[in-house]
Amino acid sequence: MSASWRTVPMPPRVAELPRNSAGRPVPGNIAWHGVDDDGSILLTRSPELGGHITCRCTPGLGTPVFGEQCPVRQREFMTRRRCGLCTKYIATTEQLAFIGETNAAYYLEPPLHLSCAAYALQVCPRLHAAGDRIEVCLTHTYTLAEDRITGMTPEGDLVRAKFRFGDPIARDLAVLEFYLAFPDAPERRSGPAWLLAQQPRHDGEHPTPER
Repeated sequence: MSASWRTVPMPPRVAELPRNSAGRPVPGNIAWHGVDDDGSILLTRSPELGGHITCRCTPGLGTPVFGEQCPVRQREFMTRRRCGLCTKYIATTEQLAFIGETNAAYYLEPPLHLSCAAYALQVCPRLHAAGDRIEVCLTHTYTLAEDRITGMTPEGDLVRAKFRFGDPIARDLAVLEFYLAFPDAPERRSGPAWLLAQQPRHDGEHPTPER
């Protein structure tokens, strides 16, 4: 896998994304910090979600923080089947991909179009460095759960628990931050092997897409 985003052709949907100061496209689920952002966690409450973490960032404004997800967009992408990279809807007739550690039970980052997953594997330095420890999980559907904050340790670390999606009791017990995706009937491939299968063959023919 190549770690250079400058030499990898961008899918058209990715080319429409906001860029960082170096011109690199910023995935849709990434948080942006403004000049007046002090890093504080914003908490609010609604009848639908109960207590939940919110965010006031706007893609394209400020500085993107790679590796940090905007909780608002993360939850929106998960519930609306939108790609975590390009932000566009993934049709229910399409297979989608999650990228994570080998044999992950669930995923914190939103689903991806297959073309967006292939692009991410080539240009993300973290995924590139992980090699075979990164896995592509293919599925058509997934089930959501809630990742909620239930407290804090004496050392200041957050304590979390998983709750059933839409659990009305959880709204009063804990603070929602992210949704977790559990793939239904997953097909798992190592990142490098799956990516290799997506590349054109030397004879000019394209491989049969892995499903």
